[in-house]
Amino acid sequence: MSDSRLAKSMPTGPVPVFNCVLNVGPGEAPGQFVAQGANLRAIRAVGRTEREALAQAVAAFKTLVAEAHTSGGALPWIDPPDPPPPGQSQRLVAVHL
Repeated sequence: MSDSRLAKSMPTGPVPVFNCVLNVGPGEAPGQFVAQGANLRAIRAVGRTEREALAQAVAAFKTLVAEAHTSGGALPWIDPPDPPPPGQSQRLVAVHL
C-alpha cells in the first residue's frame, strides 16, 4: 500500500482509549469461565475458555463505551475497580474505539 493510501485510511484525530478492567475466573458450570467488569458492572461474559470469555467481555465493553462516547452519555464507572473475588484474577485491557 502506498503512503498516500495508508494516510487516507488512518484516523485523522486522536483515538480514544479506555481501560477495561475484568475479573476473570471459573464459572458456575464445569469448563466455564466468567469475565465480569470490575470498572463497569454492566459487562459480563461467559466462555468455554478464559480467552473466549475475555474476548466477549471486551467486545461488549467496546460497544457500550463507543455508544456512550458517540451520544455523549455517561457511564457508571467504578473507581477504584472492584477487586477480584477469591479464585479469580484481574485483567486490564486497553480498548481503542
